[in-house]
Amino acid sequence: MSSICFSCGSDCESQRNPSSDSTFYVCPICGRFELNAFKVHELDYNKLASYLLYNGFHDSNNSSVIEYRYHTNMDKEKCKKYADAFNSGDKSHSYPVYMDSDIIENWYPKTFTERIDYILLYINKRTKHIGQAIPWSFQETLSALFIDRYDVSVDPNCPNTNKQEKRDEDDCETEATYMLDCLVQNSLIKYTPGPDSDESIYISLTPEGYNRIDILQKDLSHGHIALVAMKFGNETVKLREAVRRGISNAGYVAIFIDEVQHNDFITPELLKHIQDSKFVVADLTHQNNGAYFEEGYAMGLGKPVIQLCKKGVDLHFDIAQKNTIIWETEDEIPSRLTARIKATIN
Repeated sequence: MSSICFSCGSDCESQRNPSSDSTFYVCPICGRFELNAFKVHELDYNKLASYLLYNGFHDSNNSSVIEYRYHTNMDKEKCKKYADAFNSGDKSHSYPVYMDSDIIENWYPKTFTERIDYILLYINKRTKHIGQAIPWSFQETLSALFIDRYDVSVDPNCPNTNKQEKRDEDDCETEATYMLDCLVQNSLIKYTPGPDSDESIYISLTPEGYNRIDILQKDLSHGHIALVAMKFGNETVKLREAVRRGISNAGYVAIFIDEVQHNDFITPELLKHIQDSKFVVADLTHQNNGAYFEEGYAMGLGKPVIQLCKKGVDLHFDIAQKNTIIWETEDEIPSRLTARIKATIN
């Protein structure tokens, strides 16, 4: 049915599931996502819209390519259940990609300069031809420029819950214009006057903007992702979550290649994620050949690699001398991994 996107406010399609008290949205700006009503208050509404815009899953214009992925804040256990079913051939429920406040916060740009870099890369992604002026709707503009749609304060009636009130649209427009003018003053873009809620604006990159993008694309490790190389399976679920938590607590997003849906062969997709990662975490407990390969490829690119291994396992002689986090139980991994990341990763 037609409705308004919970995240960005655009016209979209939605479908409510009463049994789980969740709503599934298909939004032209935010893509395919599901929100559980009981857990939605845990999310930062301001950051959610930008996160979905930059990372969203959109239905393909190609009728032969079906997009099964969607973001969701449902419980991790349900995500795993549906993902396992999908990977076993049952596509009736599509493929959930878990998101929560920590994942969104870790992805979100931490500095003004980083925000500018994200914006430029997004403009470039939207631009098919050099110098082309791309139309942006008001809602896309707000999300792409990281404009807050809400004023957040502590709810006096519930101290542990944030109160999120809609900002005046004129205030959002003023902030968006400020960001656009900043990009113009730094000779990175050109744009038509605006934005406002009634018409699109047109944005194009300048030669200086393209030069900045070239620099960014040569060093894609400016972001907040870290690929994890390890053995995957039911016996390593606890290890996986311990590593994920250690990376998340350090302010980064862990990427496990078996959780990434793609249309390419696994090796090119894997190598791309290593190239895009700030660093790589490799657990060599199971002496998995893939993990050794991924660590070697990362080291060849000059990426920092944090090595883990369970006590009592002999490492290959080529890397046995490398400083390694030796663990006895998975419970000790998160704190030790977080400390190592903070001490060694810029």
